Amino acid sequence: MERVNRDELIRRYAAGERNFSGVKLDVDLSGIDLSGADFTGNKMDEFYFERTILKRASFVNTQLAQSCFDAADLTEADFRGARLSYANLRVTNMTNANLRGARFHNTSFYKANLIEANLSGTDLGGCDFWEADLTEANLEGSSLRRTTFRNTIMPDGTIRNS
Repeated sequence: MERVNRDELIRRYAAGERNFSGVKLDVDLSGIDLSGADFTGNKMDEFYFERTILKRASFVNTQLAQSCFDAADLTEADFRGARLSYANLRVTNMTNANLRGARFHNTSFYKANLIEANLSGTDLGGCDFWEADLTEANLEGSSLRRTTFRNTIMPDGTIRNS
């Protein structure tokens, strides 16, 4: 597996490369713009994406346990089938993100924006949605066991506390 450090990733991204599937990357990718990057199928446990711009990025079937996306822009990102146990998605913008079939065990969505996100068939067991916005999000068929909602805007616009 090819190993690419942060500086090399930034250089290759600036040159127009977007496919980083199957590439072993540095764990700290905070604060850079990687919009449209493809990380499909990578194992990226304990990665740091704080304040990273990842609009339309692909994390399909990617393992991201204990990864941190605090204040990241994940607008229209694709997380289908991804695994994000014990991840942090605090103050993250996930507008129109595709999270269908992903597993988010014990993940924090504190103040996350999930407007119009597709969470159908997603496992949200043990997750915490504190002041999150799920306006018009699709939760059909999602597992919500042990999920906590605190001042959360639900898909229909109501506020839920549980």
